Amino acid sequence: MSEIVIRNVTHKSPQSEIKQVCDIQEGLYYEAVSSRLKKPWDNEIFGYVAAFDGDKVVGTTSYTVTPRGQGILSDVTTNENYRGQGIAKRVLAETMETFKREGARAVYLAAWDEWIRNIYRKYGFVNVGNMGGRGSFKLTINESGEDKVLFRPDQKATLRPMGIGDQADIASLFCADHGSLVVKNYELGCYLGSYFEGEFYVLQNQVVKGVISEEDRPKKGYRSVVLDGEETILGFGTIIPSSRRHENHLGIVDIFIHENYKEHSKAMLEKLEENNELEIAYAYVEENEKEKIELFESAGYKKLTMLEKHLIIADESFNLLLFKKNLK
Repeated sequence: MSEIVIRNVTHKSPQSEIKQVCDIQEGLYYEAVSSRLKKPWDNEIFGYVAAFDGDKVVGTTSYTVTPRGQGILSDVTTNENYRGQGIAKRVLAETMETFKREGARAVYLAAWDEWIRNIYRKYGFVNVGNMGGRGSFKLTINESGEDKVLFRPDQKATLRPMGIGDQADIASLFCADHGSLVVKNYELGCYLGSYFEGEFYVLQNQVVKGVISEEDRPKKGYRSVVLDGEETILGFGTIIPSSRRHENHLGIVDIFIHENYKEHSKAMLEKLEENNELEIAYAYVEENEKEKIELFESAGYKKLTMLEKHLIIADESFNLLLFKKNLK
């Protein structure tokens, strides 16, 4: 074993280093990482801090920073044959410095086991929500990354299609305090204090040509819309078509907007439905989410039934209302 060397791997790195990083990925993550290390998505900063033993990658973290300073830390791994040597500590320390150099205001991650959560806490990450055993964590690097700044009222807010560089900004929305909200995005399986990272790759597989090689055309009826603010993304909505055989005429609609900007909910729903090719849209709403129930009812959605204990998360169960609207 030679001396372990820590390097930043970006789209400008030698192809041999990029290949080493990509080869430890699987599935949608492989496609997404390969794409980003050819060319960063939109204007994001993306890369890996990697530990090399010679020309072999033995430890990694990935980092993403958007132009507005929202960051994601992910893919923290150490080769099982190299554990106990302080590699993760060295890689994480360099990643933290990278976030600061690249102007991150806040950084988000997901963690399961308590031992790894404790490591993140040592760097200043705070648990901001949980969905069962999955915890959402946030590191506020400076005051401009605090939620009271990111989601301050009276920002200019614009509806637009979700962009390929929106991942970390959407993560900031998901990791904000949303009180007792249960359903953030039903079709993506995002509830309670859920995080948002891999879900973004699922959405890219729906629509973005050239990211997921075998899926290079938009799916019929797919829509993803964000409410774009001055500081970060303030709202997120999708219509995701069914992937089940003989159900490509229907889809699931989800809307999730920060409390300070709920007045944009109706316009977001109209944007999702506008000229949509689908015939039928369904929506799932937790029984106590009164504002969302009113939103769908006022838009012509009909309540079909109450689904008792439809969600069971850890030791909690939730009843959902199922709504339907004919779009054609």
